[in-house]
Amino acid sequence: MKADRIGGMISIIIGAIAISESIRLSPMRMSTFAGDHTMPGVVGGALILLGLLLVFFIKGENHKVEFPNRKLIIQMVLTIVLLFAYWFVIKYLGYVISTLLVSVGLFKVMSSYSWIKSSFYAVILAAAFYLIFVRFLNLPFPTGIFNI
Repeated sequence: MKADRIGGMISIIIGAIAISESIRLSPMRMSTFAGDHTMPGVVGGALILLGLLLVFFIKGENHKVEFPNRKLIIQMVLTIVLLFAYWFVIKYLGYVISTLLVSVGLFKVMSSYSWIKSSFYAVILAAAFYLIFVRFLNLPFPTGIFNI
């Protein structure tokens, strides 16, 4: 069995789970097309449709599997470690400082920029996210020990 067919079957199963969740949320809807049930229904339907295409209609190609080299493995592991570190430190350092620090690390690890360039991009990113999410949308984020 080809990988495309297996992926299509997995897509159909996940789509069915999403549709069932949409049906479960349906009594809490505000209208037919607006409510908590809409997004799982749309995503579930798309997953089922595309999964059926993969299983029955699309002929996949055989690909030779190439495992990542050492540098890429280290980048992937460091990215996961940085994201878990972000999840852990955001409650202590707050949204702004932890976003700034972790984005410096992510820019450095994922793009191999210099520390100066990574820091510059991280400041721009953290400021933009702060303006969008905290100032304009008034979303509550952890302020941490520095109340920022």
